[in-house]
Amino acid sequence: MSDRASRLGRATVLLVVACVLVSGVAPAVMAGGLGGAGPGEGDAVSSQPSDAVATASGSGAPDAVGTGLRSATGTVEVVVRFEGDAEFGPRAASNGEGMSTADLKSSAESAQGDFERFAERKPGVTVERSFWLANAMLVTVDTESVAVERLLDVRGVERVHENFRVELDSAAGAGGGGGDSETAVGAPSPVAGPTAGAVSASSTSANATYGVEMVRAPEVWEEFDTRGAGATVAVLDTGIDPNHPDLTVSGWAEYDAEGNLVSDDVSDASDVNGHGTHVAGTVAGGNASGTAIGVAPEADLYGVKVLGDDGTGSFAQVVAGMEYATDNTSADVLQMSLGAQGYESGFIEPVQNARSTGKVVVASAGNSGSGASSSPGNVYDSFAVGAVDANRDVASFSGGETLNTSADWNDTNGTAEWPAEYVVPDASAPGVDVNSSLSGGGYGLKDGTSMAAPHVSGVAALVLSSTSRNVSDDELYDAIRSTANHPKNNSTADTRYGTGIVDAYAAVSSTEPSYDVSDLGSPPIVERNGTIDATATVTNAGRIPGENRTVELRLTDPANESDVRELAATNVSLGVDNATTVALDGTVPSDFGTGETAVALATPEGTVNATARVADAVGTVNGTVTDAETNATLSAVDVVVRNGTETVAETTTGESGSYDVDVPATSLTATASNATYAPANETVDLNGSGDAATANFSLTLRNGTLAGFVNASDDLGRPSNATVTVTNETNATVAAVDAADDGSYAIDLRPGSYDVTAEAPDFLPDARAGLTVDPNATTDPELVLDPKAATLSGTVTNESSGDPVAGATVTAGSASTDTGTDGNYSVTVDRGDRTLAVSAAGYNESSRTLDLAANESREADVPLTPTAVFAVASISGPNEIEQGSSGEFTIEVRNDGRAAGTVTAIAAVSPSGTVDPASQSFSGVAVGATRSATVMVSLGDGASTEKHEFTASIESGDDAQTRSFDAVSGGDNDDENTDDGGSGGGGGAGGGGGTGGGGSTVSDGEAETTEPTNETDDPTNETTEPTNETTEPTNETDDIANGTAEPTDEGEPVDDEPTADDADGSDESDGVSGSDGVEADENGDTAAPDDDTSDDEAPGFGVIAGVAALLSAALVARLRGGTG
Repeated sequence: MSDRASRLGRATVLLVVACVLVSGVAPAVMAGGLGGAGPGEGDAVSSQPSDAVATASGSGAPDAVGTGLRSATGTVEVVVRFEGDAEFGPRAASNGEGMSTADLKSSAESAQGDFERFAERKPGVTVERSFWLANAMLVTVDTESVAVERLLDVRGVERVHENFRVELDSAAGAGGGGGDSETAVGAPSPVAGPTAGAVSASSTSANATYGVEMVRAPEVWEEFDTRGAGATVAVLDTGIDPNHPDLTVSGWAEYDAEGNLVSDDVSDASDVNGHGTHVAGTVAGGNASGTAIGVAPEADLYGVKVLGDDGTGSFAQVVAGMEYATDNTSADVLQMSLGAQGYESGFIEPVQNARSTGKVVVASAGNSGSGASSSPGNVYDSFAVGAVDANRDVASFSGGETLNTSADWNDTNGTAEWPAEYVVPDASAPGVDVNSSLSGGGYGLKDGTSMAAPHVSGVAALVLSSTSRNVSDDELYDAIRSTANHPKNNSTADTRYGTGIVDAYAAVSSTEPSYDVSDLGSPPIVERNGTIDATATVTNAGRIPGENRTVELRLTDPANESDVRELAATNVSLGVDNATTVALDGTVPSDFGTGETAVALATPEGTVNATARVADAVGTVNGTVTDAETNATLSAVDVVVRNGTETVAETTTGESGSYDVDVPATSLTATASNATYAPANETVDLNGSGDAATANFSLTLRNGTLAGFVNASDDLGRPSNATVTVTNETNATVAAVDAADDGSYAIDLRPGSYDVTAEAPDFLPDARAGLTVDPNATTDPELVLDPKAATLSGTVTNESSGDPVAGATVTAGSASTDTGTDGNYSVTVDRGDRTLAVSAAGYNESSRTLDLAANESREADVPLTPTAVFAVASISGPNEIEQGSSGEFTIEVRNDGRAAGTVTAIAAVSPSGTVDPASQSFSGVAVGATRSATVMVSLGDGASTEKHEFTASIESGDDAQTRSFDAVSGGDNDDENTDDGGSGGGGGAGGGGGTGGGGSTVSDGEAETTEPTNETDDPTNETTEPTNETTEPTNETDDIANGTAEPTDEGEPVDDEPTADDADGSDESDGVSGSDGVEADENGDTAAPDDDTSDDEAPGFGVIAGVAALLSAALVARLRGGTG
């Protein structure tokens, strides 16, 4: 082999190694970065469970992962189901114990905790949504990082399935009804109602669609006077059009395909598809068109949009809607005209849990004809509905079959309490050519079990509204199923009709009525083996008449609360809203214990209780109660009889003051009292059944109380050491007490009329006359004392000389006075923090705060500091000043104060002109002395010829004076105008190469100005030549790349260094890069920097690129070596 071939071979090897390195490292970089944690750090995909995650038994079972998920690639969306879900669903639904939504949420949170923690630390696994009605999570999995089977290794995970598709159960092209027709009837507005062919002529007064008539809803409306009011149906569908004249949407929720809430604002209700609006109209539509379209028109409708505008949705979407309806305490029925074909066990748990909270789930049976059904309709715990036509014949598309629980379902936990076989549908309802509401306000015909199911939901609403009692979901299911009318009079359910066509009238009629019991009357005490009599009012509070409803008299053993005996019973028959009084009597069992117990009258729907006492023997205590002072009999006095500490009887005296009460026959203590009279006790002995004892009482009035606080009228603190004195009507003192530190006091007094006085040092007294004190009551006289004023006095003096200051103004609080010739003052001031302020001409003001007590006398002398006070004494100057010239003004200031000082005078001229200097300061101006200064007032050439004013003022604002003068024309002015802005310098160059603006134009290559730069009146720094003048343009080059043919002229400024002419220090370079290394373009704009390819911001793979580059360089070197 030649050297060249050898070198090529080695080069080839190097190239292959480079490719291998890139292909091996690049995927890791793309997945998590070179510095990220890769496989092998505790989260690697493995066929064995991770040490950090406990495994679930049987996690590798083939049916634990949904079809197609084991071979899924890329990012997939899965539903993870957790163990323990069957623990509350079916059992609670079957035994009637029920579960609360709080219980379901708590159970789900506990079951899902391990997976939540797993997903937080596992790249490629993201929890999108957690569910509690189905113990499940919607999870996104990157199968390149984590295999779907890996999820089964997490503790608590039971199975994983797809977020499968759910769609409408409307017949599409099936026989028996012409398919999913949407023949609009009427429109535009005013909207026409259903056509005559879709309306049934019945014996009822209401016109209704044939479907409403077939389920006998109008008969329920008329006979039971109920149309669904009080019941709520949640329609889980494509939405509801809230603007349809026959529909009112009371609640709303919309969910996306991941089960996330889009909106729960009822103002957002809508329905583009129209299916949900049609369904809602059958449930609770009105008769705006003149024809009733809804079975329960007064039921409340909740729209729950779980299907998209195309009529499809997902499992997560539907379950989220079911959660909303289940969590809403108002919702009674979940109406679900939707489904997934076949047996989707994913729906078992949410249906069962909704049932466990007391909800009714009504679902369509599917539209695939005989021998098939859809979920959730075929879930045993839902109410599946098949479809019939106007002739009561089953539609060919209507689903129905006999299901084998163990063979058809793979959820052994969820189906554990189901029968071995069961039939779908449960019952049937009109589902062919059903006329109902359409989005947009019109009406139309539709076919499908989707149209049949809402008839059943409406019937359920009618049953619920027909009674005031709580109808359980089991009772409601049974009532509708058992009363359905089978056209062939079959005694058992079949796969076409179920139990038959639903019958609202029969279902309502079969529902037990609601009897309320109230106003129970029974004796407070009875003897063992004696008779107990009781009465109560029984009312039929529902809409259903009841025949032979049983009312029972029950008594509980005082010694054993679990022993409740029925002592008597009777049957009562009541029409709707009728009531009657029921009287029952029975014998108290001789084996009962003694003591207090419960007596009850009960119906199947309700119970009313009262308290009774069972005794061995019963006697009587009686007597009269009188006033001890007047001997008048007292009514409304409470008499309590006790056996030791136990109260055995209570009563109240009548208008005559007497009482009579049954009590156990033994030794007892009777006590009489009320709010006005103090208690008195009497002891009695009763020796046997029927024995009587008398206890009379003479009562005295209870004391009243005089109580309150002694307050101050200014709210600055209560008076201390206050005394409250009370005198009676004869002016005799009956009480005198000192108030506590907080001002409170309390005095017990006999009822009567009193005078009250409060006094305190340094306060004026307060008195109240004729206060009435009532028995056992508190009277507050609301005593408020005015504090006495404080006195403040002193002398105001000159701080420098000590002489008194006369005429000084002294203010303290709201009081004010002036000092006399002796400088003295005196003011009366309310107590509290008060500001003492003193001012006088020629002195600085003095101010301080004093805290004055009530009735205090305080001296406060005030020294004032003398100060200078300046005035403008005079202004002198010319009467005229020519345009473009100046005039001299003299300002004279005078110190009118009481001390020498410094002053600044300010000069100004208007409407135009300048003053130089504009201010003048004078220091050390003695009292009474004057000082003067001269200033120049200059007018411009263009000053207006009008009256001008020169003003001089004291800077402190103490004084000001003005002198006027005329501005006059001075003739033509031939002097050149000077532009304050200057015109020779020009604007700065706009970046290298750009031209400045504004100045004189110079020839190319010259920097000379028309005036010498920095020229001043003083020849200092004046130049005879223009600054930086050159014969060639500065930094001129032959190459646009800024190359120079010759060295830079020493007379030229160096690039990036300012010249003397550059007052702003700007760079005069032409296109040369500045300090930031960025080159400016010909227009002065900065060019964008080249892409930085430094190591810290290397594009691409960084390290990988570096390795590849090294290998490539080696390869090139070898190749060159071989060819050179």
